[in-house]
Amino acid sequence: MPKNSSPGADRSLTQRVHAAFAELPDGERRVANLVLDSPGDLAVWTASELATRSGVSNATVSRLFRRLGYGNYDEARLAARRLRERGSPLYLARTDGQGGALSGIVAEEVELLETTLSRLNPVTLREIAEAMARAPRVHLAGFRNSHFLADYMTAALSNFRPGVVRMVRPGQTLAESIAAVGSGDVVLIIGLRRRPAGFGRLVRAVTGTGARVVLLADGSIRETPALCTWTLSCLVETPQATDSYLGAMSVLRLLSLEVMKCLGRQGLAYLKSVEDLHDQLSELD
Repeated sequence: MPKNSSPGADRSLTQRVHAAFAELPDGERRVANLVLDSPGDLAVWTASELATRSGVSNATVSRLFRRLGYGNYDEARLAARRLRERGSPLYLARTDGQGGALSGIVAEEVELLETTLSRLNPVTLREIAEAMARAPRVHLAGFRNSHFLADYMTAALSNFRPGVVRMVRPGQTLAESIAAVGSGDVVLIIGLRRRPAGFGRLVRAVTGTGARVVLLADGSIRETPALCTWTLSCLVETPQATDSYLGAMSVLRLLSLEVMKCLGRQGLAYLKSVEDLHDQLSELD
């Protein structure tokens, strides 16, 4: 299938994989999982290397990329190279363990943070910030381990602009939250791994409102990014028993700062009004 004849020809490589993922045969799904786990490596792997790493035949690799709308594998690899050029891939050696547990964890956190930020596209970040600055309302959602991150971003944005809404407040249902979303709004949904059942249905329902959706997720997510206007990726997995949210928090902080830049004097004026009210009410030490 020629690339320009595909209905998803304007989508990135990973978006195409997510959109097709549910219908893939087992062999092609194995290739798709490897591509989603290591999209940057596609720029250097040959079709045979990808087939070997996935445990499938070269023909299976070819079928997958034709299904995704590429003329051949090399066409997809060229697209991956263009995506790779936007960032600075980071390769850090892990510690050998001789420095003790604390130093090892510090090294892991540093690697996770730097790798997450190296994958962040400044152009995309700016686009999202501009949309959040101009939208009538910005809605935020996060569940389980993503809950506190949505709370953090709600608090951060509320300093710069009105109309920041935390979805699914106590006593409120999902349906009631989604019904309040307007077609011109922006919705930031945080979905790190161990997402609740029905997460994809939630995102689909939100996109049905006509709002633009920003998804912040780790690399384990599948299919859902195809529904969203923008997807921001962060690393959370470590060798430890719990995930790390340092990278996700840093992405959100950078995004909030970029929103403030886009708001300019309007954002500063709103921040001043908030601070004046803090003083008037003697709310803070």
